[in-house]
Amino acid sequence: MLNKTVLINKAKDVLQNIRLANIHPTGVIATRLLVLVMLVPILLVVIEYMLAFMKGHVSDDLGKLINVGINIIDHIFIPSVLTALVGFLALWVDKDNDGIPDQLEREEKK
Repeated sequence: MLNKTVLINKAKDVLQNIRLANIHPTGVIATRLLVLVMLVPILLVVIEYMLAFMKGHVSDDLGKLINVGINIIDHIFIPSVLTALVGFLALWVDKDNDGIPDQLEREEKK
C-alpha cells in the first residue's frame, strides 16, 4: 500500500523536473484539453449524421445515439458551464512560476 505523502512528493518532484526542463505547464495545455473535450461530441454527432445519410436509413439505435449526442452538446454549451470552465482555467495560469496562480496572487495583494 502506497502512502499518500509519498505520492504527493513524487508528483511535486515530477512537476519540479518539468520546470527544470524549461517546460512551463500553464493554462494553455488545460485550454487545449478543454477544447478537445468539447469538440469530440460535435464530431461524433456529425459523423453519425453522415453515416445515416450514406446508409439512407436511420435505425433506432443510431437515432438514439444521435439524440444522446445532441443532448450532451446542449448541456456542455450552456452559458453557465462555459463561464465556470473559463473561470477555472484562469486558476491554472502561473506566469511567474512561483506555484501560486496569478489570479489568487492578485486577490491577496488587494
